[in-house]
Amino acid sequence: MARSHQKKSSARRRHAPQAPSGRAPSPDDAPAAPRPEGTGEGGSRGSARPGPGPLVTRRDMAGWIGGAPRGDRAGRWDGERLGLARSGPASMAGWGRRGLALVIDWFIAAIVSAAWFQGDSLVTLGLFALMHVLLVGLLGTTIGKRVAGIRVVRVGGAATGLPRALLRTVLLCLVVPPLMRDADGRGLHDRAAGTVQIRM
Repeated sequence: MARSHQKKSSARRRHAPQAPSGRAPSPDDAPAAPRPEGTGEGGSRGSARPGPGPLVTRRDMAGWIGGAPRGDRAGRWDGERLGLARSGPASMAGWGRRGLALVIDWFIAAIVSAAWFQGDSLVTLGLFALMHVLLVGLLGTTIGKRVAGIRVVRVGGAATGLPRALLRTVLLCLVVPPLMRDADGRGLHDRAAGTVQIRM
């Protein structure tokens, strides 16, 4: 038993920290505890690299809950977002005026087709399209639009021009685009061509 106790005492002395020669061991000679990862010299985490930010911000959540952005909403009247007046000259032409203008232009094309081309439907459509490309592109209006008091201009007021008038007419002859109304009150053919129909 005495020999076993002596061996345990020798093992404790070997593993105990050795004090410098000439003085007794003190608590300061104990090994320092490991410092937590990411802390500075004073134990604070001020020098740690910040982690990644949130994937979804509060602003994103507000946009989803609130719906479409304000720029995609309709104005208080047709053409407000385009800078058009609410009524009178330079205001957006109503659907009644637009419909009347189309009926008059088609009637003129049908009369010419019946008089010289036996009323061929393709000729009638061709005459209608030619009338719109040339008159809208060069003058900004057709006979029917003139009667209805409508002028076609680019957004901002510039003349339509032949290229835009051609694109607009092709979509107009497809029938469906003019019936697709956007938030500004324009048909798809005017939106695609960057034009707007205003009152004279």
